[in-house]
Amino acid sequence: MIKCIVIDDEQPAIDIMKNYISKRPELDLVGTFTNPIIGMTEIKKKDVQLVFLDIQMKEMTGLDVMNVLHENVKIILCTAYSQYALDGFNLDAIDYLLKPISFDRFSKAVDKALAAVPLDFSLDNIQSLDDNHLFIRTEQKGKHKKIYFKDVDYIEAMGNYVAFHQAGNKILAYSTMKDLEEVLPRHTFMRVHKSYIISLPKISMIENGFIVLNNGHRVSIGLNYKEGFMSKMKFRML
Repeated sequence: MIKCIVIDDEQPAIDIMKNYISKRPELDLVGTFTNPIIGMTEIKKKDVQLVFLDIQMKEMTGLDVMNVLHENVKIILCTAYSQYALDGFNLDAIDYLLKPISFDRFSKAVDKALAAVPLDFSLDNIQSLDDNHLFIRTEQKGKHKKIYFKDVDYIEAMGNYVAFHQAGNKILAYSTMKDLEEVLPRHTFMRVHKSYIISLPKISMIENGFIVLNNGHRVSIGLNYKEGFMSKMKFRML
């Protein structure tokens, strides 16, 4: 999860951002501040990675704040004034949101921030790894779900998430397919498409470029993965 704060001298604007942030499970809101000077102090104390920052404030402007922040701290500017956009981007703002801000526009800015802030999958999202299971951080803040490998039918890429499909249920986790490939047991799981990792024991049939699983779900074998998959399976074919 990305630690973020909101700095805005208007409490109603802060309340809107708090509501929006609560709807994005990748974000961990660690504070809100109407005073930018206090907010800057907390950024360092709490290792904040992302700041939703107003521009026009009494104590100092958002652009002044950006000038003194470490470059690793990413900024999304939130303001009612369009004339500062160029200055904001010259200071490497991730995005520039004009008030009133819709959730859709906010969410697009967050997606940009997620791409800019590196995440450590092994530390943040896998809490425990054993021979037959792992714990994943789900889309609900503070909740970790135990996943038994034997229950997983397949795993699907879904934007910034992956979905573990098991017995008709879907469990979302914040991760990438590449990171999952590194931690899942290779004798049980294999990536067969840019968007799919399958459980090998759950294969029911292979036909015409598709894998049919025991639950009837069909997964296309990607061209870049076909050779590796068929090589792995040839010793099980007559």
